[in-house]
Amino acid sequence: MAGSVGDIGIHGGRSVVLALRGIKSWPISRDVWWLTLAQGLWGLGLGLYGMFFPLYVEKLGGGPVVVGFLTTVAGVATALVVFPGGWLADRVDRRSILVWGWIVAVPVPWLFAWAPHWQWLIPGVLLYFGSAFSTPALQAVIVEEAAPGQLAFSYNVVMSVFGAGMVLGPAIGGYLASRFSYGFVFTLSGLIYTASTVAIWQIRSHPARPRPKRPAAWKPAARPRFFQWMLFAAALSVIQGFVWPYVVPYWKSVGHLSMETIGLLGSVAMAAVTLTGPLWARVGDRVGIPKALGAGLGLLAAGWLLLLWMPESLGWGLLSSLLRGIGEGSRGLQGVALGRVAKPGELGTAYGLFNLATELAGALAPLPGGLLFAHWVYGPLVLGIFFTAIIGWWLLNGLPGRPTPVPPIAT
Repeated sequence: MAGSVGDIGIHGGRSVVLALRGIKSWPISRDVWWLTLAQGLWGLGLGLYGMFFPLYVEKLGGGPVVVGFLTTVAGVATALVVFPGGWLADRVDRRSILVWGWIVAVPVPWLFAWAPHWQWLIPGVLLYFGSAFSTPALQAVIVEEAAPGQLAFSYNVVMSVFGAGMVLGPAIGGYLASRFSYGFVFTLSGLIYTASTVAIWQIRSHPARPRPKRPAAWKPAARPRFFQWMLFAAALSVIQGFVWPYVVPYWKSVGHLSMETIGLLGSVAMAAVTLTGPLWARVGDRVGIPKALGAGLGLLAAGWLLLLWMPESLGWGLLSSLLRGIGEGSRGLQGVALGRVAKPGELGTAYGLFNLATELAGALAPLPGGLLFAHWVYGPLVLGIFFTAIIGWWLLNGLPGRPTPVPPIAT
């Protein structure tokens, strides 16, 4: 790429000005922008070590089963706190819940850095995923702040920008871990978490809204659409939890890729998630959320299939990461669907139940996935591809649980 440093500075500055002008025209409120910044910074901090955490577990004496165990602990910890957090988000100021959710998790990277053995990682895992009590409040604030007709866009921007922070994270983390140490990476991550907490501190108060005087019971018969989406998302979480923790160990053991290469592939995937999240929102508005999700899952299954076929190839690995990232970007539509069927005064509780179901379901999968990986490294990918493709096909052929209308027969 030709050009001097001065040329880059001039054109780069002009691009920034144009980008900022475009940003101001986007239908996103002040608080959503602060949430977006906080999410992006947190994603960067997590991205520094998150992708390599299974390798760090191995360094501290663990193996695939231990990775599955810790992932299960994480899922159970999340499941135990999201519903109480959602219940609380409908009754107290949601800003306070968000701030404390961020503060609680800030020390976690340093706890990981000081761990002498894998068992010492458990307190940090519990603390980090225990902070998820703030997640329903985050989701409820996004729904509250979304402009009319812009829920899908606002929701996917905030949720996918977490991946924007993780685009550079894996590549930087892999380089720093190989050149220096995991401890250095964890320390840098803790400082970035602190900056994210400063950002979340800037949002305004969001007091609880009046709840319906006679709310419908939280039962499938009373809220069929809510429970339909919740059960669908829970089933998908089981499949994802069975595969995702073992992608990096698969690359390492079967593909024999270096940490820098794995970091690069991870960055490509997260870039695709980030860039396509808002686009999937537009697709969902145009063709419907079920069909958009079905198409996304089809791309995800195709990406896993490429990974299964050519794990040692950088070229095919890049294409696999791109497809998987694009497909993963569609999953934010699950939360959008829920936001459209829940009432304003019950958003916290609704997202709390939603996250409870998905996290608890996802927590069931990593341990058996680890056992299968230990005996057959291809197993988690094979099953993940099969079931993801089936669900994608199901969604593309109609909304789950709702029959496709049959046109009347002409007489």
